[in-house]
Amino acid sequence: MTSPAVVLPCRHCGALAPRFDVNDEQFQAIVKAIAAGSRTIAAAELRHFAQCSEPEARAWVDHLLNCLYAWRSAEADEQVLRDIDLAFANIAKPKHFTDFSHCSECKHHDQTLRSKTRETLCREDLGTAGWDPVTFSSEEGIAYLFPALARFALLPDVWSGYGWYGSQLLSHLSYDGGSNRFLAWCSPAQRDAVYALLKHLSATRRFVIERGLDENPLEAALAAWEPIS
Repeated sequence: MTSPAVVLPCRHCGALAPRFDVNDEQFQAIVKAIAAGSRTIAAAELRHFAQCSEPEARAWVDHLLNCLYAWRSAEADEQVLRDIDLAFANIAKPKHFTDFSHCSECKHHDQTLRSKTRETLCREDLGTAGWDPVTFSSEEGIAYLFPALARFALLPDVWSGYGWYGSQLLSHLSYDGGSNRFLAWCSPAQRDAVYALLKHLSATRRFVIERGLDENPLEAALAAWEPIS
């Protein structure tokens, strides 16, 4: 009989979650099962690796899918994300994200974004290309959320019905080219951090981008955000 797992509150989202030590190969096996659409198999993989109970395994998988910061990242990803965290660290959460009095859709998106912080934001909160709250957000709201948006763009496509978030982010960053509203709002340091993310996506996620036919938005975003020498 296995000993109960240590359960502690997550320092990011606050949820109680069991702690297990899994290596990179084991973690990727779990992610592969989730990407294939089976939380059950993912939990079974964890049970095998960690010798834990089924409820503990399910709780761990649920936390992974609901907490952006539960994911492990490659060192190259972490360096890009650290620079983004630093560039956008002083952006306070706005009182409102959208022109909430404009229409019911603006109100709904405002309520969604106001209900979360950049540490508790979930993939489901960001919707799809056809129902995307960030499209309606102010530039300040995008800046506040950007550390989370960048992290989602670097995660695999494992949320059924939503798709890889990088596609949506590229759309936001490429829209209107050099006249992009978020580009105009950002400071030089913030622009550099965003451009570094785009270069990193081009170097490490090209296979995902090409599979999703998002290469043109990537190239458009790179051209718009490239620093002026």
